[in-house]
Amino acid sequence: MIRYGFLGAGNMAQAMIKGLLNAGISAQDILVASPHSAAKLAEELGIQAIETTELFQTADLVTLAFLPKQLTTISQSLPANLYQKKLLVSVIGDVSLNSLENAFPGAQIVRTLPNVNVSINRGMTSYALAPSLTDESQTTALAFLDLLGSRIQLPESNFAVFSALAGSSPAYVFAFIQALAQAGQQNGLLAEDALTIAAQTVLGSAQTLLASDSDPASLIASVASPGGSTEAGLKALSADKFNEVVINGIQATVDHQHE
Repeated sequence: MIRYGFLGAGNMAQAMIKGLLNAGISAQDILVASPHSAAKLAEELGIQAIETTELFQTADLVTLAFLPKQLTTISQSLPANLYQKKLLVSVIGDVSLNSLENAFPGAQIVRTLPNVNVSINRGMTSYALAPSLTDESQTTALAFLDLLGSRIQLPESNFAVFSALAGSSPAYVFAFIQALAQAGQQNGLLAEDALTIAAQTVLGSAQTLLASDSDPASLIASVASPGGSTEAGLKALSADKFNEVVINGIQATVDHQHE
């Protein structure tokens, strides 16, 4: 039985913990340490709030879910024997494997970038493995990520664009769904009905794409008959530079990470 520890109780830690609970992991096997919010989170979800030292002593896998600026302070406050050979899975967005290895020498380290959909086990997570990671630790870490959704191994140089596509884009998808729903309302649907129709259609369309051997262009053609109403809508989107708007939004997200 693996015990999962979380050092930090922010939004991503909460999403991952909810995903573990949804996956059937016992609340007794989920531990969280955070000086300000662990107790409240533990009360809400039924998990265990403990001190940082006990977390490292007890958990088999520790997810590092604190702010990047806290890395040095936290790592220097811990005796080396607590984290040496310990499996650490980082979700700290801007901290590289090299920095993590320098902060926690001797630890087994995996760097990850999950998105918020891990809370319902439909997450998309990128990961990179430290060179010193053992086969056993790799198996444990990847099994952990599999509980939360899909995963893809990427070089760290691609983490910024992954963060834009998978980490930030749920906000853009929510905005698209909101716009669809607003269009439905303007044409006579009740707000609740319009939102349900829009969200379910986006969900089903994504699932159709993933389940098919077709590319998006082919699926677009299968829906849009020549001269039909769907084609008329697509032409309106194209006239308003729909693709360029989306690409520019992603590029702005990527560029901001490099500032």
